[in-house]
Amino acid sequence: MKMEMYHFITHWYFHAPIDLVWRELNNIEAWPLWWRSYQKAAIRGEQKSIEVGTIVDNRVKGSLPYSLTYATQITQWEPPALLELKSTGDLVGNGKFMLEARDDGTAVTFYWDVGTSNAVFNLLAKLPFIRRFMEKNRGVVMDDGYRGLRARIEKQGDAVRLQDESGL
Repeated sequence: MKMEMYHFITHWYFHAPIDLVWRELNNIEAWPLWWRSYQKAAIRGEQKSIEVGTIVDNRVKGSLPYSLTYATQITQWEPPALLELKSTGDLVGNGKFMLEARDDGTAVTFYWDVGTSNAVFNLLAKLPFIRRFMEKNRGVVMDDGYRGLRARIEKQGDAVRLQDESGL
């Protein structure tokens, strides 16, 4: 059976410097702390930092009654602007985080071109209303990630501003 493909583009904006946003996005094992949809994000092996070749095991659950388990391998890593990955498992395809410094913050664009490897999902996705549910579920996951990361970054930004004001 042919894999059903999805093409998503997500835009996030943070009132924070690009280096701070980059650092938090690359702290993948902390994702489940602030991204409620992430049940697991663990770097495979002994390695603890991100670089080309790093593999991360992921499990994500949105608002629908199932979790997706997949691995992502970093294929391109150019701090602080680009993180590309290849996905295998329940989601097969490619993703790309692009960061751009703006006047008062950082714009993040995430491209996610994936298919589902589950034959039942592929069959059900042929029904337009089911596909819309799956796409909406992905939107819930990304909105949840934005809210969590924004709160985490703003907390760090407040701490930096307090430190600057105190002169420490």
